[in-house]
Amino acid sequence: MTSDVELSKVKTLLTSVRDTPVNTVDGAEDILQPLYLYLMNIPPSAPDNTYHWFCSRANQLTIGAATFLLRLFAYDSPRVDDWKRRLKSCLSGCCQCIRGFGEVKASSRTTYFGAFSDDVLRSFYSKFDDWELSVVVETLVRTGIDLSSSRLASRTPQEVPQPLLYHMVSNMRVFRDPRVLPLIRACPPISTWPLDPPPPGLFVLVMDESSAVRQWAKAQITKSTQVPMLEHQFVAGHELALQAVTRALTLSREGEETTTDSVISNSFSSDSSELWAGFSHILRHLPTEVLAKPSEEIGYRRIVTGHLHDIGRHFSDILKCLLFLLKRLGNKLWQGEGPEYPQVVFDAIKDNPSFSDMLQDLKSAGEKPWFLSWFGEYLATISDSAIYRDVLARIVDFLCEELQHERFQEARPAIMYSAVRVSVFIFLSDVILNVRKTQSDETLSRRMAVSSVLDIHAEVFISVAFSRLYASSQWKEVRGAARELITTSLTQDANEISKSITTSCEFLAGRTKVFPVCAIREQMWKKTYESLQTNDTDGVIAIIAIIAQFSHIDFLNKACVQTPFDAINRCLDISRSGFLDVVSKLANYNQRSFVLDVLGRPGVARDIMVLMLSPIEDLQGAAKTLVGQAFDVDVRIDCFRALLSNLSDSSFEGIFSFLERYIHYAPQVPEACSLSKSLVQCLTDVIEVLCSSPDGLLHDSSFLRSKDKEAPAAQIPRLWNLMTRSITVIFKRTPLWSEYFEIPDMTVWMRDALIFGRDLLAQWRVMESASVTATDESSSLLTGKVRKLSRMGKNMMSDLQPVLTELARWLRLSDEELLHQSFALLQTLLECFRTTDIPPSEASLTKLNRHVEASRKDKSGISKTKLDASRIAQLEDALTSFEEKEVEVVSVVRAPPARPTKPHELPPQKAQAAARKQSDVVRRKPTNNDQLKPDVMKGAFPKFQRLSTSTSTSVSKAPTLLSAPSSEYSSDSGSEAETVQGGLVALGKFQRSPKVKKPTERRQVKLLDIQNQAKSATMERLHRREDARRRALRLKPDITGLHRTLLSWNYDHDGPNPPTVAQKAPLLHVPDTFQDYQHYLRVFEPLLLLECWSQIIQAKENVEGVYDCKITSKHFTDDFVDFDATISEPVQKDWRLGETDVVLLRHPEGKKSIMMKVQSFRTTPFGSQMGLRCFVHSTMGDIGLHINTVWSLKKAFSLSTLHREYGALMALPHYDLFQMILTPKLSGMPPLQQHEVQHTMSAHHVNEPQARAIIGSLKIDGFALIQGPPGTGKTSTICGLVEAFLQKRPRATTSIHVGKTATSSESVKKILLCAPSNAAIDEIAGRLKEGYRGPQRKASSLKVVRVGTEKAIDISVKEVSLDYLVEQKLNGQTPNNTSKDAHNEINVLRGEIEQVKQIKQQKLEELASVRDNNARMVVLEEEIKKLNSRRMTLTQQFDRLKDQQKSDSRTLDAIRRRVRMEVLQEADVICCTLSGAGHETLEQLDFEMVIIDEAAQSIELSSLIPLKFPCQRCIMVGDPQQLAPTVLSQEACKYRYNQSLFVRLQKHRPDAVHLLSIQYRMHPDISRLPSRIFYQGRLLDGPDMDVKTKQPWHLHPKFGTYRFFNVNRGLETSTNGHSLRNATESQVALALYARLCKEFSDIDFDFRVGIVSMYRGQVMELQRAFEQRFGRDIKGRVHFHTVDGFQGQEKDIIILSCVRAGPGVQSVGFLSDVRRMNVAITRARSSLFILGHAPTLERSDENWRKIVQDARERSLLTEVRRFPSPSKPKKQPVVTLPPRPDDLVTPKSFAESSRRPPSSKPSQTIEEQPSMKDPPANLTIPRDVGQKRRLAEGVNGEPSTSGPHETRTTQPPPKRFKKEKGSIFIPKKNKVMFL
Repeated sequence: MTSDVELSKVKTLLTSVRDTPVNTVDGAEDILQPLYLYLMNIPPSAPDNTYHWFCSRANQLTIGAATFLLRLFAYDSPRVDDWKRRLKSCLSGCCQCIRGFGEVKASSRTTYFGAFSDDVLRSFYSKFDDWELSVVVETLVRTGIDLSSSRLASRTPQEVPQPLLYHMVSNMRVFRDPRVLPLIRACPPISTWPLDPPPPGLFVLVMDESSAVRQWAKAQITKSTQVPMLEHQFVAGHELALQAVTRALTLSREGEETTTDSVISNSFSSDSSELWAGFSHILRHLPTEVLAKPSEEIGYRRIVTGHLHDIGRHFSDILKCLLFLLKRLGNKLWQGEGPEYPQVVFDAIKDNPSFSDMLQDLKSAGEKPWFLSWFGEYLATISDSAIYRDVLARIVDFLCEELQHERFQEARPAIMYSAVRVSVFIFLSDVILNVRKTQSDETLSRRMAVSSVLDIHAEVFISVAFSRLYASSQWKEVRGAARELITTSLTQDANEISKSITTSCEFLAGRTKVFPVCAIREQMWKKTYESLQTNDTDGVIAIIAIIAQFSHIDFLNKACVQTPFDAINRCLDISRSGFLDVVSKLANYNQRSFVLDVLGRPGVARDIMVLMLSPIEDLQGAAKTLVGQAFDVDVRIDCFRALLSNLSDSSFEGIFSFLERYIHYAPQVPEACSLSKSLVQCLTDVIEVLCSSPDGLLHDSSFLRSKDKEAPAAQIPRLWNLMTRSITVIFKRTPLWSEYFEIPDMTVWMRDALIFGRDLLAQWRVMESASVTATDESSSLLTGKVRKLSRMGKNMMSDLQPVLTELARWLRLSDEELLHQSFALLQTLLECFRTTDIPPSEASLTKLNRHVEASRKDKSGISKTKLDASRIAQLEDALTSFEEKEVEVVSVVRAPPARPTKPHELPPQKAQAAARKQSDVVRRKPTNNDQLKPDVMKGAFPKFQRLSTSTSTSVSKAPTLLSAPSSEYSSDSGSEAETVQGGLVALGKFQRSPKVKKPTERRQVKLLDIQNQAKSATMERLHRREDARRRALRLKPDITGLHRTLLSWNYDHDGPNPPTVAQKAPLLHVPDTFQDYQHYLRVFEPLLLLECWSQIIQAKENVEGVYDCKITSKHFTDDFVDFDATISEPVQKDWRLGETDVVLLRHPEGKKSIMMKVQSFRTTPFGSQMGLRCFVHSTMGDIGLHINTVWSLKKAFSLSTLHREYGALMALPHYDLFQMILTPKLSGMPPLQQHEVQHTMSAHHVNEPQARAIIGSLKIDGFALIQGPPGTGKTSTICGLVEAFLQKRPRATTSIHVGKTATSSESVKKILLCAPSNAAIDEIAGRLKEGYRGPQRKASSLKVVRVGTEKAIDISVKEVSLDYLVEQKLNGQTPNNTSKDAHNEINVLRGEIEQVKQIKQQKLEELASVRDNNARMVVLEEEIKKLNSRRMTLTQQFDRLKDQQKSDSRTLDAIRRRVRMEVLQEADVICCTLSGAGHETLEQLDFEMVIIDEAAQSIELSSLIPLKFPCQRCIMVGDPQQLAPTVLSQEACKYRYNQSLFVRLQKHRPDAVHLLSIQYRMHPDISRLPSRIFYQGRLLDGPDMDVKTKQPWHLHPKFGTYRFFNVNRGLETSTNGHSLRNATESQVALALYARLCKEFSDIDFDFRVGIVSMYRGQVMELQRAFEQRFGRDIKGRVHFHTVDGFQGQEKDIIILSCVRAGPGVQSVGFLSDVRRMNVAITRARSSLFILGHAPTLERSDENWRKIVQDARERSLLTEVRRFPSPSKPKKQPVVTLPPRPDDLVTPKSFAESSRRPPSSKPSQTIEEQPSMKDPPANLTIPRDVGQKRRLAEGVNGEPSTSGPHETRTTQPPPKRFKKEKGSIFIPKKNKVMFL
């Protein structure tokens, strides 16, 4: 046993002698001895008792020692003999050792035997081989085989041991022995031979003359697993065997015989075919290194190539050998050969007759002969050589031309297939090189060669691929291969175009110096388009797939670089020029089912969707043609819908593919504007198809297929991600693209991109909801009515982060329209982040804060941003909501001036919250993120509100803030996101609050602004943010509390009080002062809701259209439920819904109903679509509002004015005049200098009281009150106020830049002038427009703008209305009637498309009925083709015109918006109603002063609306002694809800009111009465008023200036409604008027007489009586009105009918109202005639007693002594009346007209809807010279019975009285009744 030390020594020795070989001399005893001893000590293997020295059983040390000791063979000694015996045992017992022995003999030549020369080794191993032969022979003899016997060949080979047989074929010396070879040729069975490598003897035996031997040898060789053998396995024996084989091959051609090694030579086959077949087997097993190695003795390559000229059957085997060498060696095959040698080889094959015979013998059309495959391999080996181009051309020409001769008829398909495959092979090789960006000369030469060959033979290939000549079955496979070649080639062209663009852009950017030249195969494109057949589905599909790959590439803008882009554009044009025609033929010339089948093929719908998104009109048109024919649709959006509906999965794949290409492509090119523009248009359509309500696909569960993980629901997140990434690319790259385009062009599509962004965001909730259905969390998101944000939703918000970052850059835009749209999108983005409680990224917030800081003017006074103050404030307020909330600034306390506050006064927010505790407004459930509240009045302009801070004047204690509940989600309807804010609204109204866990209060810090302390940057920032927050809360208050409350009411409830669903809130009288905002809210909110309910009650009497609507979708938004509904039936022409409308939905059975607020409304050609919002209280139960249910819908009422009044109530804490409103503190009369008064009087042509009012009002801050009794010149005073203010205002600063027009950097200081009614504001606007500055006109320019709806504005001021001024400016900036013309063209096109479709259908039906008339069938088919083509053209025009119309409309809107703002900014005075002041159009304006005319006629909440604008003073002009505000709710009136703010302020300090004490209307005889009774004698007459109002009838004893007619026998009666009438008084009035006209017939009394009564019933009675006497036209000459309707008007003569009369009458109702009484007797200028029952009036009211007494004292009371006797009518002579006019209005029709609803108004208007105060149409009063402003009258025109106004209810028509037979009024004989 060898020790470890000895093993280590042996190992060291072997390593030494291996690395440093030694010869025999050097191999001294000290080396041999240890190794010998080690080897000889190794025992034999136990299983077989055999020594294993060279196989795997021996370790490497043993193999090394045995190999080194082979040199012992050269020695003689007993020890060597012992070694030989053991070696003989090793080689005789193990096949593996024999194989290893052969390998070590070869490998040791360079290792252990490296010290010996080759000659020595050759001699040594030759003797060794002889010894091995002797060992084999000895072993054979020992096994009983007599080698000398003649019977050897007949011996059974099974007797020979396997190792011995293996030794025979492994050693060529043994194999050649004539005694051994016969034994081998006997084909003994093999069992234990090693599989690899084949022993050398087998190489000889495969070429044996015996077929059995050949098969036996081949069977053994094929068992090898290592093919080819490894180089170290190729031993000397293999080399000797190959020498014999090659010699045999050479001699077989030369016909020679060999004299050497005759034993082997005699055994070779004489058949050359068998020899070459065997040689082909041998070649496969030779190592590549052996084949490639040049050899002087054996040239394997030369042997094969040298025999290619051989003719005969063996040529095929030679060709096989060549094919093998081509594959194995590649270009090494030609090493050492001349450059022309490969071409010689090709010629040898091409010209060999045997090769032609092989081709002619090919019979099977589907056969792919191997002998044609060598062309590709051959070309691959010479691809880098100089002859490649020529050889390639010759090969392809040989295959495509020569071998297509008729003699190869059967072989032509196979030959062509080979030609195509060769072309494909070389083409793909070229593509691979192109991908690797190899740019060597050889590569370029190769590409040119390939292109040249393809161009030359393109026609052949295309014909095979697409021509009908090759449509037979035998060409099918060839045709497919040819198509592959064509499509591969064209695809490479497409890639070449894309690569050229990329490289060109890199060149332009300086990143590469290589400038590409774009070139494609022009002829191939043209021939392909020309050859495609109409029914060639596969061909067209292939072309569609190719074109789709680069359909996103538009023609490049030459403004970048002319030359390269010209080449690229030309390639684009070539590649697409025939595409539309090809696809159109396929679509138009085939049946619909055929086209549907095409779209159903794999990948086709995807590619078609890609083409639909293409910016190239022809490509998009081709796609639309195909889709249109398949699904019978026409326009683009319908095509998108058809694809997504029917082939959703493939369509989504197409959208994804296109967007990914866009995201990769757009950042690379200098511009991608056209692509981006088209993408925005198409994606807008896609969004509408998917998300629009109600028919959006995402609303359809069958489309979503939520259970399928690959269905559309699962694809939505990826779609959202790609669309947001795309819009991000647009925002990021547009600034760079703008360098190459004109600004107008850029503006249009940039605007569209921004609008698309808003459209996308508007639908994010829909997309999130759809995507959630495909996840496992869909069922866990609903908690009550509020849905949590899903994981998908969070991912969607994350996708918006880069959009916000890039969009922030667009705030630097200088174009106002783009800035407007950018800011709107920015607001929407921030709102999304806020409502989902996901903060924007730090980078985005940083950018936006920089814009805020940039808005601060630097020392030069120049702002660095175009954002105005309003938008900066909104942005700053929005950003504040994303700040850290650990430390909260709860108040900013400023030291000067120190103002004391009430000790326990709550801040406004807390007051709001506390006020809710006892109210019954429906509560919503609080959510977790209650710090920030959205406030959105209009969908596109969201506003953000922070409710956590407040402003306090207390320095002693920081107020504690309530955490207001918040809405987690806002409405996704897009029109009006009305989410809940804090305070009172959040806590609910009229309902007890549920207990809510109070959140942990944050640490609060109060910042003190100590006097004389320098303001830090932090403090300034906090102040700015506080201002921004307050401005936001003023302009955009939350009004969802109102919606929540009124929508919970039961519409069918009866009663004057609303049907509250919780505890009713107590009603409180309006006090003179309020403790705090909490008190204010508790008082006014319940009263406002009472008035709201009264309006609903009144609206119930209106006759509204009722339509059936179908609910199509339903989703929750906070505690609201939003519905989408449709009306399919036609509606009235002017019927529409606005966002302030409330509608009633009633179940068809009539049992259930619910009110809903309109969120959106639009009309389509297929009906009306609307978004509705309702609030379903828990007490309502399930009323059946389910999807697909049908309900009856009608308008209930409008919230227009209520919205603004409620908004003012919510925003009041943030008003500048908040404290003065709560606690009135009017300033006293300022001291006035007489010279100031005189100057004002002369400057403005006013009297002294007016001058003092003007000066005094302008000298004080806060509120100033001016009381103007009738005729005292309130309008003149207001005109003077305006003039005085404008004279004192500073001029706006102007920026002057050299070379530029001077522009004003600031808007002019403005006045906001308001009035309760349109008539009042029109009156004063007209005076200002006409130049009045007091009672006289001036020529000075004053820019007045009247803001309001067109229908509400009087014609006299149309020319200063905002819309008119805007239109005037637009006339010079936009083409006329562009939109209208486009709309007309669209309608014409739609009609033509339908007509074409109808004609086509008729032709198809006719074609189906034609029999045995081929000529007619051909004609019909051609006509159908033309109709299809015409349809495609029309649809393209339609889409183009539709896009243009949308763009023009947006452009016009943008211009209109800009012009509107210009008009408003340039205005000096803005005139509007109080409600109109709440419109968002005015929100960007600042006003220095607010003037409210007729302030005593508006309720307090209406007066608050214009005060939302920051202003120094508010001047209220009115007369509290005239009519009070109109309020419908009598219950509210009891609590002084109809009291004006003017009156409440006046109560605080009556002496601070400026009284206009000189009247210029009435004759002194008339004014004497109101002055004494109502104004304490302070009302004076203007100079010469008796002269100015003198009239001829004043001298008549029965008329005069003033007279009270005591109608003694008059009697009041009730009408069918709620009014009164007095027939006797009406007859007296008729007689009085008739007598006046008769006595003074020369005077025209038309429009000079007013007939007035307190009661609507009496007005109707008077009107009826006058019509009977004077005809219907009397209404146009005499004005009949109630007192309320006559306010603001004046007439020369007023006849007042008091009505109340009767013995039991003790109260005269609202006849006792002094304000109504004052109005009634102050309407007359020259004469006032009062008709009444003096006793009734005197006993019922003190003021009327004074009036009657005054008439007696002045001898102006006339007794009416004769009365008609209704009980005893006398016969009246028949009077022939004129024929009744056709348009005569009967009392019944008159009453019905009074109940007729006002015409519907659009919701997006500046003014409110026509108010309830507007008079009926048939009572409209014509204007005349003396008419002044008038307040509109309600439908009933009657005041309250319990308050200043009587309940206004629609009165039924009065009963028609029978005509009296006798009349004492103006009879022929009887005289007048009074003497």
